[in-house]
Amino acid sequence: MNLNKRQKLILDKLLKKYENSKSYKGENSVRQSFAVEPSKIFEKYEDDFADLDEVRNFEQEVAGLQQSGLIDIFYKDNHIAKIIAIDEENVWNQLRNILGVKEKKILLQESLDFYTSCLDKHAVIKNFCDVQIERINQGKKELYPLESVKIIVAFLDYILNNQQEILERELSIEVAHDSKVWEKSYRSQVCKILRESGCFDELASQESEIKEFEKKILEELNVYPNPSYVHFKGNAKIIFDNGDIISVLRDRPLALPSTILNSITKIEIFEKKLMTVENLTSFNRVQHDNSFFVYLSGYHNTAKRKFIQLIKNQNETLEFYHFGDIDPDGLLILENLKYKTGIDFQPFCMGVEQLKKYERYCKTLVENDTVKADGLIKSGKYVETVQYMLDNNVKLEQEIISWNEK
Repeated sequence: MNLNKRQKLILDKLLKKYENSKSYKGENSVRQSFAVEPSKIFEKYEDDFADLDEVRNFEQEVAGLQQSGLIDIFYKDNHIAKIIAIDEENVWNQLRNILGVKEKKILLQESLDFYTSCLDKHAVIKNFCDVQIERINQGKKELYPLESVKIIVAFLDYILNNQQEILERELSIEVAHDSKVWEKSYRSQVCKILRESGCFDELASQESEIKEFEKKILEELNVYPNPSYVHFKGNAKIIFDNGDIISVLRDRPLALPSTILNSITKIEIFEKKLMTVENLTSFNRVQHDNSFFVYLSGYHNTAKRKFIQLIKNQNETLEFYHFGDIDPDGLLILENLKYKTGIDFQPFCMGVEQLKKYERYCKTLVENDTVKADGLIKSGKYVETVQYMLDNNVKLEQEIISWNEK
């Protein structure tokens, strides 16, 4: 049967009304009827200035559906008042065949079967599937079409079990066989599920900007938009598994791609301390004696964490410091670094003394700063410094310190 777009829209609306009804679910003891108003299909049908030829064409289209036994029509004053469904199972099946759709109960069962089959996967996927099963059992609308869910779960399954660096376009073509579909259709959805899983609450609390959170959480799971590098400088020697040796100097910063970090067999640091630096300008400027510097770029990622832990394991007497912005985020970056590496980093030039010394360069706190500052005080972290920030409504970016205290 050759139906046009408008005729199919009529059938689709009627079918959806029926399959979303209590009658379809078997919850209604009273027989229902299902109808759509003509203006929901042809918006200008009731308009006094509607094109009469268009009105006539529409009425002929509706009449054609009635003649085919697919719908009934209720007329009022020689106009179509309602387009009414024929509530018979064989007619509903006929509508499904014309529209090329499966019955809703079958689709729901297919969804339940898929979600149930994923319950033995990673906790994030299990939690997501549990929520979707509960929604279906409660009669709520599914959050995603099944075909999209299958791809979302495939991305989650790959990412959560991935142990090596992969670029986003490589991930996209590996999982979905299309290098652009990840960024175009699935990146935000996957990151939203990761955020809501509860497994990344610490990172979520530290990043209020959605795009920045997505970047950080993917980096934590070894997924990068571009190749990641670890930047460092200071006197050191790096030996690789093929026998190659790199000598590192304090005045000649180097960067290694994270993909070759696993090939490092030995790294000797000829300095007294290792200092991580939050921002690139300060990393390039800072030149304190007896220090080996590692650039973090805000919150560190997996590659930088492994690099720092390797240094820690092979240089037992090394002292560890962190130099960052003197604001709640800077202190949270330090806390995250300590927690994730298991190393007791000490703050460097991140206290009340610097806030007082560079007072004229300080900025005022914003609302999100205050919330994070209160959280730090409640947890007993850097209380003196944070309280001074709150009392004086100040925070300080590290670049002015590295510029003046080279």
